[in-house]
Formats: sequence, structure tokens, C-alpha cells
Amino acid sequence: MFFRWRSFRRDVVTCACSPEWPGLRASLDGHELAGVPSPGGSSPLVLVLGLEASCTGCGAAYPHGWATVGRG
Repeated sequence: MFFRWRSFRRDVVTCACSPEWPGLRASLDGHELAGVPSPGGSSPLVLVLGLEASCTGCGAAYPHGWATVGRG
């Protein structure tokens, strides 16, 4: 099994969009996943898979906790 270790300390990131962070997205096996900010920290799925979200507008890396959006 392959684990990708990453630092939990990230550089400060600024979104260039107005308003900031219009949407979040991540990629998993070539599929795009929609995301939403999560004030309580990243969801277990995000943490276990090591997913990293980016802005749907400018592509900046999202520096806070987030979760994937459930499919309707």
C-alpha cells in the first residue's frame, strides 16, 4: 500500500477571485470532486485519501479544512 506523506503546514495562499473561494475542487483518479469549506476541519475521506482542494476560479490551493460534496 502506498501512502503519500505531506506536511500539514502550508504556505499562506491567497485566492485571486472576487468573491474569494467561489468553489472548491479536487481530483481523484482523473475525476473531479466538488468541495465545500469545513470549519471543523477536513473530513475523514479528505484526510485518508490525502486530497487537496483548489479554487474553481483561479486554481489557488485551499489552505483550510474542507469536505467533499455528497452526490444528490
